[in-house]
Amino acid sequence: MTTKKEKAATVMNTNNRGRKKAVKLPDDYQTLDKVVEKVEKDYILKTLELTNWNLQKTSRVLDIARNTLKAKIKKYDIQ
Repeated sequence: MTTKKEKAATVMNTNNRGRKKAVKLPDDYQTLDKVVEKVEKDYILKTLELTNWNLQKTSRVLDIARNTLKAKIKKYDIQ
């Protein structure tokens, strides 16, 4: 019997005949969404530090709306 964690670390891969074959992934495997979120959080934090936490300047540098920046700061719990 497989655990919930083992199921999460297994991806179904389809070969050319339509059969699904399980692919075992490492325990520390992260989805693309998680990797993108980490990069985005780190980049926002770095830019905030470079602009002395000036949200207007940071939003200009990142080319996003200030409200979007505020939402991302809240989402990633950046302090």
